[in-house]
Order: sequence, then structure tokens, then C-alpha cells
Amino acid sequence: MNNQSYQDHASRRERLFVAIRLPVAVQQSLQMDARLVQNKLDFRKWTDHRDFHITLQFLGDTFVSDIGHLRKALRSAAAGFQAFELQLSGWGTFGLEEAPKVLWKGVSGEVNPLLTLQKEIVKATSTLGYEAELRPFAPHITIARKFLGQLPGNENKGVSGVLPEHSTGANSWMVEDVVLYVTRLGQSPMYEVVDTFSFS
Repeated sequence: MNNQSYQDHASRRERLFVAIRLPVAVQQSLQMDARLVQNKLDFRKWTDHRDFHITLQFLGDTFVSDIGHLRKALRSAAAGFQAFELQLSGWGTFGLEEAPKVLWKGVSGEVNPLLTLQKEIVKATSTLGYEAELRPFAPHITIARKFLGQLPGNENKGVSGVLPEHSTGANSWMVEDVVLYVTRLGQSPMYEVVDTFSFS
């Protein structure tokens, strides 16, 4: 790599975020749940099941040359944790009940270690100049975005009235690491793993 192309590479930016990845069995179970809902609700964009995750911190556009420092900070933050168990819980929405911006699936189980982990990730990255989001952390898995339309039979119950009660398949898993993802707009799946940071 000549000097000019190295500088071009180093000054390139990648859109990054830190998350908990879902195991394949849970992704597939959630995909089945999402398909049931897809027949009833009209959202503009449905998440590819391979992209299902729980965001811990959105980092935004980051110079490629800074990713090494970020890796070091995340490795150190993750090392202090032990594995913990999460499971899928109920459906929810963000935005107006009759026209939600986001349809999501919640998580339950050992939520306290999850909340502590998220705080530690934010603390570790803040030393590199990344800022925490203003809204409080609400762990969830985004299933779809931008509700377009009508509810079946013009129901007045709102979106929540047509969501299934229970998951159909695998719905719990052990969290043993955090993942640094890069966003690849226009690709499917859209999120690519940059690195994985295991717990102690």
C-alpha cells in the first residue's frame, strides 16, 4: 500500500455501533414471529433476521485509523463481565400507537448485568470522545420501521392489538460477548462484524 492510499484508507470513516448479537436459533425463531406479524401489519422496512441485535451504543462515523483504540477500550470493558442469560419478551413500539416509528421485541432475564454492561461500554468509549445518547437505555430488538398503514379490519386497538402473545421457537440464550458492527447501507444483511469481545 503506497503512502497516499494508506492515508485515504486511514481517513475513511465507518459507521459503527456496539451490540449484543443474537444466536442463529433465536434469530430464526424471531424471524418466524416477525412473519406472523408481517401478514397483519404494513411497515416500510423489515429487519433482515441476520441483523437482529440489541444495540448497546451507537458510535456513528468513525475514522478507520481510530478503530484500533476503540477495540482496545471495548476489549477492556468486556473482560470484566461473566456470561448472563437473556430471553425474548413482549412486543412494543416507539412513536404513536396508531402510527409507530419502530416495532420491537423486548428482552427479559438477567437484565441487570445487561444494564451494567451498557454503562461500562459507554464509559469506556467516552474516553475516546464518543457521547452517550440522551434518552435512557431501553434494551430491545428492532423488527420493523415506519408503519405505513391500515390495521386489518380497521381495528381501533392500535398496533399492539394484533401482535402475538408468545414466541414460537428458541427464545433464550447466554450472552458471552459484545460485538462491534459496521453498517453497510444497501446490503443484506446490513451489519457486518468488525470484532468480537469476549467476557472474562
